[in-house]
Amino acid sequence: MKAMLWLACLVACGNGSAPTPEAKPEALPEAIEQPEAPQKISLSERVIADSGVQVAAVEMTTLPATVELIGEVAADPDRMAKVPVRVAGRLVELRFQEGQRVAAGDVLASIESSEVARIRAELTSTSTRAEAAHKRVDRLAKLVEAGTASVQDLETARAEASVLDADVSAARQTLASIGGGGGATARLQIRAPFAGVVIKRDGVVGQPVGADHVVAEIVDLDHAIFLARLFEHDLIRVHEGAGAAVRLDAYPDLEFPGKVITIGRQVEPIARAVLARITIDDQDARLKIGLFGTVTVIIPDPVTMAPLPVVPTGAVTSIEERPVVFVEVGKREFEVRSVELGHAYEGKVEIAKGLKPGDRIATAGLFTLKSLALKSTFGEED
Repeated sequence: MKAMLWLACLVACGNGSAPTPEAKPEALPEAIEQPEAPQKISLSERVIADSGVQVAAVEMTTLPATVELIGEVAADPDRMAKVPVRVAGRLVELRFQEGQRVAAGDVLASIESSEVARIRAELTSTSTRAEAAHKRVDRLAKLVEAGTASVQDLETARAEASVLDADVSAARQTLASIGGGGGATARLQIRAPFAGVVIKRDGVVGQPVGADHVVAEIVDLDHAIFLARLFEHDLIRVHEGAGAAVRLDAYPDLEFPGKVITIGRQVEPIARAVLARITIDDQDARLKIGLFGTVTVIIPDPVTMAPLPVVPTGAVTSIEERPVVFVEVGKREFEVRSVELGHAYEGKVEIAKGLKPGDRIATAGLFTLKSLALKSTFGEED
């Protein structure tokens, strides 16, 4: 009896108990993101010698504030000229080609003109009559002294001589205004007004031309203008008289020093920019009208900025699309360090973040250092 009662209690207790819940796996602690360990590169003395690795301390300084503008080379309007023939006629000679350098006074072309022949004939005739009038004045002066001629006749002769002298002077000035010199022919020589380069030739031998025909255009490119587009947001920063340095796309390693001389007063409606004119001087006949480039304009900054680490631009390279430098951390050991760049000027660049005073970085042999860094990165991925 007791055994049956014990069995019934055991069954009742088993049916009334709550089911035991399944054990849940313990939650794993969240992974804490650790900063990436600096990548270091060790080199042997032989590798350093063969690759030309050089090290220098960073410079703490402040680079001048600058603005970069795009533009192109143009001729200085005060140093270019259109050369007209000045008189109607026929071209009989041309002594120049486009692109040719000419000196002041060089003969560019010759023209035959009936107008030139008429002016020279008139000058010869008037000069002859003026000479005869002066002889008559001298003769009458002697007769007046002898009492055989009146003073009135002498004064009349002198007036006629003066009129003829004026006519001679006018004929000479007319001939000079069209570039004519001495001689009695109908040929006129067209000369270069100053030294420069011929950028346009318009004419062939035998061509009839009018007085306003321009046979040549000459420009002096020893001193030229760089026309830069100054956008609205930079207008407040760039001023006339500011120093500048122009680099042309055709000569990226050559710098043309200059100065901002004028800033336009009319905004282009599409580009929303005004033209700033910068004077530049030629170097070894490299300047060509229309060459594109950029100009770095120095901005006088009234606010004194704190010095920042400054390094040569060649000491900065990129790995995985981020700028890096190689910092010396030990003997023949370098650390790849990401940096944030500031503005650059004359081959140097500011490091806004990533370097501190006293750091020494590689300034040469970066190709070897970068290759080893990339090789190490690929090895870790494998």
